[in-house]
Amino acid sequence: MGKHSDQRDRTLCLTRILYQQTDEHHPLTMQQLLHQLAQAGMTVERKSVYRDLAAMNKWGFSVAFRPGKQGGWYAVRRPLDPQQVQAAVDAVGAYPWLPEGLRASLLDRLAALCPRWQRGQFHRPVSLPPHRGRDPETVRRVLDRIYGALQSRRALSFRQMDYVPGRGWQAAGPACVVSPKEVLWFQEQYHLLGWDHRDRCLGLYRVDRLEEPTVTGLPAQGPAAESGAYLRTPFGLEPRRRERVQLRCAPALAAELTDRLGSGAAMQQSEDGLLVSAEVIVGPAFWGWLTAHADQVTLTGPAWAAALWQSRYCPRPQGRGARRVI
Repeated sequence: MGKHSDQRDRTLCLTRILYQQTDEHHPLTMQQLLHQLAQAGMTVERKSVYRDLAAMNKWGFSVAFRPGKQGGWYAVRRPLDPQQVQAAVDAVGAYPWLPEGLRASLLDRLAALCPRWQRGQFHRPVSLPPHRGRDPETVRRVLDRIYGALQSRRALSFRQMDYVPGRGWQAAGPACVVSPKEVLWFQEQYHLLGWDHRDRCLGLYRVDRLEEPTVTGLPAQGPAAESGAYLRTPFGLEPRRRERVQLRCAPALAAELTDRLGSGAAMQQSEDGLLVSAEVIVGPAFWGWLTAHADQVTLTGPAWAAALWQSRYCPRPQGRGARRVI
């Protein structure tokens, strides 16, 4: 029994050495492997190590040998290569819905998937604004319930929360029964797209404003939903408010227009500036963006939207000589 235990310890120790210290450009010779195993308290022979290396390859812990003066043994086909680890590190670093302790733990574990000398390059801290709203761990539990309902094809019951001055966030109204269709990520927030069993229609629900979500025994209902109809158009998630608008903009706003409207916007240079045609969600976010750029943008169509903008949203010039600059 002791002999078998020693063999397992040696094989596991050898695996750790190779995965922590080697790659194609940093192999270890057989003598170096024997030395490190001896430092770990194991007395071994070359033929034992060769058997361990063969067993590692047999069971998926791939190792290879590079011949030559600077050659030796090294680990290959890691669970993630450095580029994949870097992509995961960047995503975890910028993801806002993680408690700081969990974020630090994840980053450490991701870096540990690569050899020691590479781990320093994965220290790429990102400064995030202070988190406002519900605790990230609470939102993660709500997401778990939503995905549980999606995977089991069951309806979800929950109550929506509203902010009451002086009392904070409170559950408001009766419980909703919704068949989840998809989870959308928009403007740093999760949104549940689901079929409301009572109203018989698709609706959007902020995930961080759901209280007491429970997977019910009711089978999922409603038609399939296509997330692209909600996400491809800027300034909101309400496809019923989607309109093609025409704008006259200052040339200096070209970069902002590309960021906001995407590649689907048509821009044409004219004597009056940039003429832009794009599909947007005509709602509060769109009106707010126009207001913020009122000195550089004029809404010219459709006619009803231009009239509404002029009568209700467009700031009036101050003083007799004031005018809007395009």
